[in-house]
Amino acid sequence: MENKEKLPRSQDVVPPNGQFIPVWVDGTQVDGIPGESILSVLFAVGKKSITKNDHGKLTGAYCGMGVCHCCTVKVNDQHKVKACQTLIEPSMQIDTQSNRLDEGGKA
Repeated sequence: MENKEKLPRSQDVVPPNGQFIPVWVDGTQVDGIPGESILSVLFAVGKKSITKNDHGKLTGAYCGMGVCHCCTVKVNDQHKVKACQTLIEPSMQIDTQSNRLDEGGKA
C-alpha cells in the first residue's frame, strides 16, 4: 500500500537542482534525482538501517561500492539488489528491511 505523504530529503550534501524522479521507499514517495543510486536516495531521506540480512539483523551500508553486499534491498519484488550500484528509475518500488527468507524463500 502506498502512502500519500512524501519523505523529505533532508540529508543532501548539495541541494537538489529541482529535477526529480518519483520513487517509492517502503510505500512512501520520495523525490529521487536523475542519475543517483538507490543508496543515495536512502541516505538523503535519513534511512540508515536499510536491509534485514539473512540472519534477521538490521544492517546499513558498509562499503558503498558493491563489495560487501550489506546494502541489498528489494526492488520491484526482486530481492538482493545492491542499493549502492543501482540507479533509480521512475516509479521504482524500493523495500528496505525486507528479506526473502521472511517471505518463504530459500537461502
